[in-house]
Amino acid sequence: MEPPLGALVRQDTSVIGARFAAPRPLDGLEGPASRLPFLGMTLLDRQQRAFLELGLDFADAVVGPDHTELPADRIRILVREDVAIGQRAVQHFVERAKEEGRDIAWRASGRVGNIASEVALGFPDEPWLVALQPGEPASLHRIAECPFVEVEVDERLVEFPLPPGQFEADVLELPLTESLVLPCGHWAQLLWANLLGLGPYLYRTLGGRNVVEMGVRLVGALARARSTDPARVMATYQRMGDECRIHPSAVVEASWLADGVEIGANAVVRGCILGEGATVEPLAIVEGSVLAAQATVQRQAMVKYSVIGARAHAAGDMQLGVLDRRAALKKTAALLDQAVGGAVRVNAWGRLVRAPLGLAGVGVGAGTVIGANAFVAAGRTVPAGLVVVPAPASVLRSVPADLPQGAYAIHDGTLVPARSDA
Repeated sequence: MEPPLGALVRQDTSVIGARFAAPRPLDGLEGPASRLPFLGMTLLDRQQRAFLELGLDFADAVVGPDHTELPADRIRILVREDVAIGQRAVQHFVERAKEEGRDIAWRASGRVGNIASEVALGFPDEPWLVALQPGEPASLHRIAECPFVEVEVDERLVEFPLPPGQFEADVLELPLTESLVLPCGHWAQLLWANLLGLGPYLYRTLGGRNVVEMGVRLVGALARARSTDPARVMATYQRMGDECRIHPSAVVEASWLADGVEIGANAVVRGCILGEGATVEPLAIVEGSVLAAQATVQRQAMVKYSVIGARAHAAGDMQLGVLDRRAALKKTAALLDQAVGGAVRVNAWGRLVRAPLGLAGVGVGAGTVIGANAFVAAGRTVPAGLVVVPAPASVLRSVPADLPQGAYAIHDGTLVPARSDA
């Protein structure tokens, strides 16, 4: 699928990449940050590839409170350990660092910069990506002192309609760019980093990395679609790993499938990234989502614009939500994604703030189970290691003997005659 890290050739020996410590622990997510799911791999794997695909070395080191040895004779491009980056962002920033000749911190221009400020959840002035010039050792103090410079990035604005009357605007305007630099330390941040990176990543990997490859794939897509309609042509693009098992009746469109993916009968997968060994069971619908390794969307479930962590299971309905590692959403349960009367707010590091773009579902912590018929309101964070079930009064636990025929209601766990006016 993608070339192994060892196959990527180092070319620019004047620059080295590494990471630096985040200022606060993860919120609503199980650590370490390096294992967070980002576009079908771990966050650390994606950070490494952003450098190595450009021919830049990447050190297995994290600059923290203790002294960290990094070559002092090279430009050091440091990304915060909980930040998602794209290859184009690293390329732009290396060029800018060489031009400036001084320590600098990344700040994106245009709509990308505005979106990044919203994803920051109240911490927009912290450094996420910095360049340290040769000389003094890398340290957290030196990183904090880096002045911000605005970097011009390529972006294309795409409009998405919103439900009328629910939000201030009727249309959501999102930028498509490969020059993303976004924090992922909160579950809502992880969600939006994946969603904003999903489209550009699929376009680059499915459409081709150069003109020749793009031409060959376009000819194949036209032949498969038997049409020149752009929507039908794009739907035929997909990348499939080794030993994938796709049922002939399943619909798979514009998606990236890692090794060992299984998709069952009459399932629908559109615009998704499915990690190694992920499973979509029969009759399930998965759209615009990212599934980590061994994640499962179970029979008849609906998952839209969400992130499913490694070995997590979704059997209910969710949109704009996150299931952390080993979490489970049982059948008939739902994670809601809209607030009555306006934007969704989330609790981030003890502060109630507006969700990025005012949109968010629910973050479910590692190992937590949301039981059948349980509904969770938008913006909530369900901590790790819980089992959440409906109120006992609504669950039938005892059935009296010799009940006459008739209509009954559940009350305090048992059956009582139903009111005729109910």
